[in-house]
Amino acid sequence: MRAPLALVPQFFGSLVFDRRTSRYLPFDAGSTAMLRRLLADPDAGADAPAFHAYFAERGFFDLDGHLAAEVVDLTPPPDHLAGPLAVHLQVSDACNLRCAHCFAGELADRHAPLTLVELDSLFSTLARLGSFRLGLTGGEPLLRRDLFEIIDAATARGLSLCVTTNGLLLTEEIAREFGRRDFVWLNVSLEGATATSNDAIRGAGTFDRVRDRVALLVRHARFTLAFTMTSRSAGEVTACAALAREWGAHAAVFRPLYPVGTASRHPELMPSYGQYSGALERLTGDLHESDPFSPRLRGGRQSHVTLNAGCGAGSLVCSISVDGEVSPCSFLGPAHAAGSLRREPFEVIWNRSHVFTRLRAAEGEAFCGGCRARALADTGSVHGRDPWFDDHVGRGRVHPQSNVEVP
Repeated sequence: MRAPLALVPQFFGSLVFDRRTSRYLPFDAGSTAMLRRLLADPDAGADAPAFHAYFAERGFFDLDGHLAAEVVDLTPPPDHLAGPLAVHLQVSDACNLRCAHCFAGELADRHAPLTLVELDSLFSTLARLGSFRLGLTGGEPLLRRDLFEIIDAATARGLSLCVTTNGLLLTEEIAREFGRRDFVWLNVSLEGATATSNDAIRGAGTFDRVRDRVALLVRHARFTLAFTMTSRSAGEVTACAALAREWGAHAAVFRPLYPVGTASRHPELMPSYGQYSGALERLTGDLHESDPFSPRLRGGRQSHVTLNAGCGAGSLVCSISVDGEVSPCSFLGPAHAAGSLRREPFEVIWNRSHVFTRLRAAEGEAFCGGCRARALADTGSVHGRDPWFDDHVGRGRVHPQSNVEVP
């Protein structure tokens, strides 16, 4: 059994990863010193009773009063996180669909994928850096025959997993295998509340086939329906949320379409900021702004754990292709690859690659927040200005990088 918490040293103090919720909580240097004292001496809480009481209510201490945490043994870099908070890992570059908006572009299934041994080495490195959240994507992950071995290897290293599938390859046995494992997210992708809207993006007949496959998951596993909001589907978000409830999903998750991959050839599918923000305002119920891995509120009081005004690409997250190319973000594509795991260790790429260090610095650049992929599509530079950003600042509405979960 692992400790429920992991304390990860950082240049500003630390991040505490809560394995029970898959959330990171940031602490400054003074608070981190108190947490370290509480690891060894439960009586240290008397020096900061309000601090101690607040986190005691949140289950931070064991029955003896010690902080219920393991400390990740590392020396943090002076100006950026020791490792990404989340890694998107492409485990397959093959897919049984050809969606009109796929961020991965044209999938040719011609790469030599990282082996299970190579992946296990990566998982060990991520755990050593305190990078505990891992998203498995494709292509279609279920086309990878050793998918559950990959999942088990990652879990054994203490990583928290998200798996995204189109659902078409689900069987009773696969649904049972998913149900035997814990995930932060098990996403089934869909693009509309009806066969007409969905199949226009994902192909004729997919809506009905996904509905039939999802019925298998209902009996065995907790899952979400994950929707990509386009200009066409923005008007039916409430119907999508209702569909998720009807199909037995525990949540519907919405994110905007990004102008990358195959979608870059279909500008008519891109939602405007007004369409996106307006659609979210029409959603009813208890809304949670979230990142793609775990619910995390993004209010005005959100803590900042990086020194730049970036979108998180290369600062909070990174992406790894099926053959080991490391990039700042899945949406920036292979042109922004920073290095290969088959040529140098992950931590060397993360800490020293020019691609990452320039994104983190961004001093004097026009970029000031939002999405670098949208900036690239609009201005030709990842350091340009996100065209959504002015609308967001001017109207004070939903942040242009947020996704939204509807329980």
